[in-house]
Amino acid sequence: MEWKIRIKEVIEKIATVKRRMPEVRVDNDGNPEHEIEERIMTIELLSEKVKPEVYPLDYFKYDSNKRIASLDSSSRYLRDHSVNTCLVGLSIYSNKKGFMDGPYTINTPYMGISSYEDILKAINVNDNYIRTKNVIGYYYVNEPRNEYKIDDIADEIRTEAENIGLKEVIDDHDIVIVDGPIYPTPLELTEELEVITEARRKHKIAYAKLVNDRIKALNDKVIGVVKRLENSKKLVNEKKITELLGIENRNIKDNTVLELIDEKVCRKSNYPYICIIGPFKIEYAIQVEEENGSKVIEKVPPKYAYYVIMRRPYFPPSFLRIESISDKMNLSPVLSRITENNLLPTYIEIVDKRSKRISASLFIYAYEIASNNLNIIHDDKMTYANVFQQFLTS
Repeated sequence: MEWKIRIKEVIEKIATVKRRMPEVRVDNDGNPEHEIEERIMTIELLSEKVKPEVYPLDYFKYDSNKRIASLDSSSRYLRDHSVNTCLVGLSIYSNKKGFMDGPYTINTPYMGISSYEDILKAINVNDNYIRTKNVIGYYYVNEPRNEYKIDDIADEIRTEAENIGLKEVIDDHDIVIVDGPIYPTPLELTEELEVITEARRKHKIAYAKLVNDRIKALNDKVIGVVKRLENSKKLVNEKKITELLGIENRNIKDNTVLELIDEKVCRKSNYPYICIIGPFKIEYAIQVEEENGSKVIEKVPPKYAYYVIMRRPYFPPSFLRIESISDKMNLSPVLSRITENNLLPTYIEIVDKRSKRISASLFIYAYEIASNNLNIIHDDKMTYANVFQQFLTS
């Protein structure tokens, strides 16, 4: 249990350092970005007209001898008045090897710490998987007018952990299913979002390096499953879709567009079905330079995607975007096993739940150490009570 020793050591170091310094407050809030939209993204339906295919819910089968892996990460925040901590868990499931969990059975970064630079330097963490700096060596500073947002730290550490997990299974599996996009396309990696502070500029470069690392690791085996489409507005930018539905409002989210498609062309009866629209080609204008002008990312590969609607009586529908860098993507590995209750691919559901449980266990342990040493903010005290109760009842 090396991680337990390290978490205890670092929290006690933080407490010791804080006692030697004046009490300072840091920004405890995050600053989530949004997906890239029409100005820097193009989407094209790769068929002459919209032709959804409707199948029974149990239609898809996949060779049981194929080696399939799936992976997901999860993060939790533990915040003191002057120190922000992010805890990250990773879960990999293999139908041949079972579970591999970071940081328990494989080495992945699992803790990020932000505060005033003096505090971070004084902590002097001696663990490659507990981070006070990003991948380009910039401290996770959180100072007035130069805040490294805790959401940004979580994005970086989760992406790095997933990259490690991907490399762990990609060579000896036939399919690898990632919970989420095959590579992130956050707004901060474009020129559309003005980056003012040094911390935000350093985050942009660090995140771009991690995204580039993900792209280099990808091949035709990797499939991404995006299950949260509430903040995505891709489909309203495809002419054939808007003409089919008579849409003029360009501010409609993907899940709403899919509801309209389902009602107009998919829904034949109340029996369970899967409706598939695609393939689409999605391209992004992403370019990130280092401060010396050298390119971190200059051109990213297009994604090929299908949108999937799953429905059965008396339950709300499930909407997915399934994507790959291959235009010959096979959906069967993803759709061959679907959970009964919430209509999600089973391979994704099991790593989603397990990664959340891992990050929760890290959070619970860290909280119980920190509660005796630090001044935990009220929201995280309430989170601890809820998470602990979930552990007792699950």
